[in-house]
Amino acid sequence: MVKDYKKIVLDLKARKEDRIQAAFQLENNADDVTVDVLGKALLNDPSSIVRHECAFSLGETGHPDKAGPYLMQAIQTDKSIFVVHESLLALATLGNIKFIPFIKKYLHHENPEIAESAAIALERLHS
Repeated sequence: MVKDYKKIVLDLKARKEDRIQAAFQLENNADDVTVDVLGKALLNDPSSIVRHECAFSLGETGHPDKAGPYLMQAIQTDKSIFVVHESLLALATLGNIKFIPFIKKYLHHENPEIAESAAIALERLHS
């Protein structure tokens, strides 16, 4: 039986671990629809742990133009430092220098963990 990971990652009745594992499965060979599914989960899942893993998976997709806006929205709106941290790093993982100005805005964030995450993201983009 082939699992429909796109449905699982969005199914809030599914166990958190199943949603996380679905996100990991989706990061490989991701197309535009897959990125949209991961982005929707990132922005809507009630679990910060699932959102964190969706951010990670979006960074691994290799689709900066499609995944970047979801990650930037999460950085701007998510209440979890955990998710914001991973979203900043995921932007860097996507490897597109067009994200540098956006990330730089977080270098002097009032929360030191977010500022540090932004600095690490910039280091990754510059290396």
